Amino acid sequence: MPKEPSPWTLESLVDFEQEIAASTATTTAVRTAVISATRGLEGAAARRVGLRVWLAQMRTTSAGGKFSNALSIVGLILVLGMFLVGISAVLGLLDHERGGINVVLFLAILIGGQWGVLLLAMLAWLMRRRASEGFSGVQLLVGKLARRFAGDRDDAWWQNLMEGGGSPRAAVLWRIARLAQAAGIFFNIGILTGLAGLVLVKHIGFFWETTTELAMHSILETAVKFLSAPWFLWWPGAVPNLSVIEASRWLPSRASGLAPGPSAWWEFLLMATGVWGLLPRAILWLLAWHAGRGSLAALDFQGRSHRALWRALVGVDRIETDEKPLDGVLVLDVGGSGLTVNELRPFLLRRLRVHPAAWHSVAVLDSGAEEEAALALGNAPAGVVLLAEGWSLSPSRMIALHAKIRASAGSQTPIKFLIANVDEARQPAPPNAQEQREWERFVDSLRDPAAEIFIFEKALSSLELHTRE
Repeated sequence: MPKEPSPWTLESLVDFEQEIAASTATTTAVRTAVISATRGLEGAAARRVGLRVWLAQMRTTSAGGKFSNALSIVGLILVLGMFLVGISAVLGLLDHERGGINVVLFLAILIGGQWGVLLLAMLAWLMRRRASEGFSGVQLLVGKLARRFAGDRDDAWWQNLMEGGGSPRAAVLWRIARLAQAAGIFFNIGILTGLAGLVLVKHIGFFWETTTELAMHSILETAVKFLSAPWFLWWPGAVPNLSVIEASRWLPSRASGLAPGPSAWWEFLLMATGVWGLLPRAILWLLAWHAGRGSLAALDFQGRSHRALWRALVGVDRIETDEKPLDGVLVLDVGGSGLTVNELRPFLLRRLRVHPAAWHSVAVLDSGAEEEAALALGNAPAGVVLLAEGWSLSPSRMIALHAKIRASAGSQTPIKFLIANVDEARQPAPPNAQEQREWERFVDSLRDPAAEIFIFEKALSSLELHTRE
């Protein structure tokens, strides 16, 4: 079996969508190269290899390279901006009159605020159910800025990428999510820089205040214990104890400013920022990086434009191949067309490249026939051919049948929809153009990488074949 090349990159994915949007005609030589490269591959694996070959032959410019460079520029602006915001946030918390920082406000605004944003983002993600279904406001802004920096005045490739959904859309989302998390990382680095700078160059103190007698003291004590749990044992000096917390309380009767320190507070705040601010962002950056690589590696090209291109490459013109037909496919006559295996065998061998092992009506998968279905599918290593007439499309029925096959045979078993009408002589005939379009839209809507549609066509004569080629 051919070995798949390295996973797609975001740049090549954008270039691919650009070439599809350009609607450049594909030559017979390119189709031949695609079929040759995908010999022995099925489903998504065949698309990943074949469409890479197609892109290499068709690429004219690199919108992907421009977009990637623009993302880098936007990312650099974001991280520098958030770094400065982090420094400014610390400076903004400095009470110049008292000469110190309110530790409660520091924890609530700079640490708690970040976790509030993360929790809202997680809630939005859960409501969408899948990360690839939508962008956050920040991600939309980053994408728009990147396209503007790239000089894209025609957004056709972007629209195709977004509307197609699935792994291609997710790959873009995770790339932009990485930039958002990088900005969060540098925001925390800015906080650390600002706090460390104040401690080094100024005499600042740390305090907290409240109008209650015990509530805030208890809350702050609990918060310190919880936040310092990761480093309490190996650096106890960076954990303010009860006496330090009590001594840091600002009382209205106090007339003088704060004395510098104590060190336990600024060490605690530095560690809290690193552990509860910087570290989660770094972990999320790594998760986004890994998820982005996974999305690119799992590209299935199930968008409507992708499947239409794939049909044009491997399912329209007759291209000679020395690939031997696979033995053992189960043919299910969905609508009782009355066609026989002998009438369709030449087309199955020539176009679908399969030998029929069994021929049944769709009743083989009816309720109560699980054993018969399992036996039939077990004797069909080459997959399933669903034979249907062009006029007989019933989406609800076909969706249920598709689900039954997937439940019995698994997600990797090839399913080939073969659409053929019956003429007056009871012989197979091609469906009309409207029927073909309806079936293609339906099969595309299943978004099943292992499902393909084939339209019956009569064998070409030698003269017709020579004329077409």
